Amino acid sequence: MANDKARRLVILGFPRSGTTMLARLLDGHPEISAPPETGLLSAAGRFLTELADVEGPPIGVLTGLAFAGIPPEDTLAALRQMIFGFHDRIAAGRKVWVEKTATDLFYLDTLEPLLADHVRFICLIRNPLDVVPSNVDLSRTMGAQLPELYAMTRESNSEYDGIARAWVSRQAALDDFAGRHPEDCFSLRYEDLLADPESVLGQILNFAGLTQDLAGDPKRMIAAAFSDTAQIGLGDFKINEMTGLRPLVENTWRKRLPRAVTSRIVPVLAPTMARHRYTVPKVPPVSNRDTSMRQFEMAARLKRQVRPAD
Repeated sequence: MANDKARRLVILGFPRSGTTMLARLLDGHPEISAPPETGLLSAAGRFLTELADVEGPPIGVLTGLAFAGIPPEDTLAALRQMIFGFHDRIAAGRKVWVEKTATDLFYLDTLEPLLADHVRFICLIRNPLDVVPSNVDLSRTMGAQLPELYAMTRESNSEYDGIARAWVSRQAALDDFAGRHPEDCFSLRYEDLLADPESVLGQILNFAGLTQDLAGDPKRMIAAAFSDTAQIGLGDFKINEMTGLRPLVENTWRKRLPRAVTSRIVPVLAPTMARHRYTVPKVPPVSNRDTSMRQFEMAARLKRQVRPAD
């Protein structure tokens, strides 16, 4: 089983954290199959979800089939065989395959018994101050939020605040998961990948048990990832417009996040940011009513002063 586990990789990360970019780079290796988003694991997560807060046994597939005489592990084994079979078919003989669908992280609790000890994981994190506005942009581009994200943010008046809290919740779940499976998890920051892609890709290749030979060295992987033969499919649509890795531009969130939003969400994000070595910016406190009114009046007067004459 150890050899089989080493050749199956699952990328876990919050939406808009660079998971599509990482999968594209890995697909540039001749022995790695990293297709666009398949939705397989998210679908499996929904399939395995059970309603537990009810009187009596949980309501769901595992419990229903258990009453019918099929043990939960048999159900998981059958589902595992189907998912792995699809990826083996897509891989078409390549040694390692990679599953990446951004919403998989929302089903981590139900996917753990399905995947633990059968695959290995790449846990990706990105500065949440970039992740939050990027998800807002995505929902406006699509005309709707991802259903899994909407379920966690729908009770918030502000989409920004809801996504920030969802990020904290899901990142905590991922951190706990990596802590339970340290030998099977490779954790990295998106910013480190962009800063030194060849070194980070080399570490991932070692994690996957692949040699960095002439055909599969990181530099060639990067070139192949942005070639005309790169696969097009579901995932971050922007990746298809890119012709190469772009250097990281820091603090772009300052132009993308409203000032009041930043004051509200930074305190929420700060503990997790600090734990992952992100600089927590200093932000002004949330304005009270009187301050907000004065700021509004001053802004209105300034606009009148600069208004062009008719």
